[in-house]
Amino acid sequence: MKKKVLIGFLLFITSLFLIIGVLLFRIDWTTKIAIKLAGGEVEKVEKIRIGHWEITNLSFPIDKDNKLIIAHTEIDLLAVKESSSIFLRYTQALNSKINIKSKGVEVSGFKLNQIQFSIEKKFGDTLKIENIHISDFGKQNKGEVAINLVNYEDIKINYNKLNLDHLIKFFDASLGLSGYINIDAKIEGKNIDARVYGSNLNLKGFRVDDVISNFLDTRSIGLIDAAAFVALGPIGLLYTSAASLGQTLGGFRGGDTPLKQINVDVKLRGDVATMNDVAVATAENLIVIEGGADLKAEVFKELVVSILDEDYCPELQQAIGGTFSKPEISKTKAFLDTASALVESLTSSTFQVVGVDTCKRTYQGLVKHPDDN
Repeated sequence: MKKKVLIGFLLFITSLFLIIGVLLFRIDWTTKIAIKLAGGEVEKVEKIRIGHWEITNLSFPIDKDNKLIIAHTEIDLLAVKESSSIFLRYTQALNSKINIKSKGVEVSGFKLNQIQFSIEKKFGDTLKIENIHISDFGKQNKGEVAINLVNYEDIKINYNKLNLDHLIKFFDASLGLSGYINIDAKIEGKNIDARVYGSNLNLKGFRVDDVISNFLDTRSIGLIDAAAFVALGPIGLLYTSAASLGQTLGGFRGGDTPLKQINVDVKLRGDVATMNDVAVATAENLIVIEGGADLKAEVFKELVVSILDEDYCPELQQAIGGTFSKPEISKTKAFLDTASALVESLTSSTFQVVGVDTCKRTYQGLVKHPDDN
């Protein structure tokens, strides 16, 4: 959920319950007034018992083009007791942990069946949203969000065990990823530090290790188009596969690529994203990405993809520049020196990519080379 969605929704919830706490005996009227003050609309508010009520067809504006729509919400103030006096209920409401379960949630084109979470004011100036569970993202997912009540742009997010089989369809089902990932993020205004990580994932329908090993083994190059193979190198070929699924890589389709470990640690400062520690370990290779990108201009900034050997030295490297839609992928020396050479005349020594010379350990991150495991 976008940051402004989260902030707006939390401001709505806060204003809602402050008023409800004062007038628990007029729950329907008070709730409708609170929602209206927050800029939203609601069809029906129904009190089931003291401390528990239900809201039907809530609509809350995010911006001029988008709304948060919730078909049905159940709200529980856990500390409010039916046997207490009205004054005590007020005190209990202000200090209560609030459980919320929403069904039929729609925002910015995303539709979710059910979300549930708890809200509690912690010591100091922190509002905690805990025990977040989104049914659409698998059975095990669980997250929490901490918000600084003095500065609403100071947010921390932790989310574990998101099932990619369920999650990926909301973004790009063609990626064919499966397994569980975890997310840590810290947001301070326009500055975002985010980390996505996981282990024992699977990339379906394509054999990445075969592309890399065949690039290094000239005896197998005849399986595919030699000119494109030498010109683009393994990273270019992988990008070509992901972008267009052209005929060049037909021999490598089918099968899976096990991803033993993946770590995507990115810093976003304004519109510029910098790769802090971005790496993937397959069953046979360690692939590391350095550099960054300007997300607003949609251009790569000194992005370098490296395939490292067991000593964490670059075995192959390729630079990627240009725009997201038309990336410029560096050519290999093999292409520059032997563009017209016969496949049989190429040797392993020709398959050295521009920028690779002496061995120097270039990666000190969290992902291990598969030979270290």
